[in-house]
Amino acid sequence: MDFRKLRVLVSGVALLGAASITTVTSASAAETSASSSAATVEVSISKTHAVTLPTTLQPGVNEFRVTTEAKRSGFQLAQLADGYTLDQAIADIDNGLNKGKVKPFKRFEANVTLLGGVTVMPGTVGKVTLDLPAGTYYATDIEKNKASAFTQFTVAGADAGGTMPSGATIRATKKATWAKNPKTIDRKGMLTFENFSSANHFVGLMRLKKGKTVKDFRRWVEATMNGEQGPPPVRFDGAYDSGVVSPGHTVAMNYKLPKGDYVLACFWPDADMGGMPHAFMGMYRAIRLR
Repeated sequence: MDFRKLRVLVSGVALLGAASITTVTSASAAETSASSSAATVEVSISKTHAVTLPTTLQPGVNEFRVTTEAKRSGFQLAQLADGYTLDQAIADIDNGLNKGKVKPFKRFEANVTLLGGVTVMPGTVGKVTLDLPAGTYYATDIEKNKASAFTQFTVAGADAGGTMPSGATIRATKKATWAKNPKTIDRKGMLTFENFSSANHFVGLMRLKKGKTVKDFRRWVEATMNGEQGPPPVRFDGAYDSGVVSPGHTVAMNYKLPKGDYVLACFWPDADMGGMPHAFMGMYRAIRLR
């Protein structure tokens, strides 16, 4: 999820200097090597954030290769519950996520399964791989919360099989906890996110400033929760935020970041805690990129 979209989740606190984050997530458009035996789905996003992709896909492992003409796009895959319309989802995003109202946010989470995504910049290719069963889905650019930014597609027919790409795996557990391992991952490649928890989460990787540690990040979180608005101990010239993934789902995404010490965090809001970001509930830990 785009950090700028999370500004409403901190009740007026300037979380992480959100507007200044530069996300480095995707491979160069010239990089064309296959990462798995998944079926390839070409996705393009226009300057107005309209998403174009095939209307029908086969069940099985699909790799979405996303490019954009917009200044920035947050590609996200989702599935709506029966009887819950796209118009209702858009309204609940606006009132729940963007305006911080708990009731519509809870309704959104109860009726929308979020399947992951990736941030894409012009001249890059974002890769999102997941195993899709038959059904009806939406692909959207979260930079625009309007009907034209949502494209419906169907998964039907014979299962094409395929395998998920190899790479480091990060797991969410319990309600808002990261698994302790891995403690180190490569600085680029494919990153698998398994959401074994009971809540929606996304992967946020933020590089620590020189001389800072995760203990400094903890102190910043504590100070922020007490109303102090000091600068966070992380850099914004190298950060990664994935799409949001619902409980029980797995997705693989490409990424490319500088080497160094990072904080792994999730800032998705917790509806039961009045919209408190999961990181403020302790969902962060140290991780090193080699």
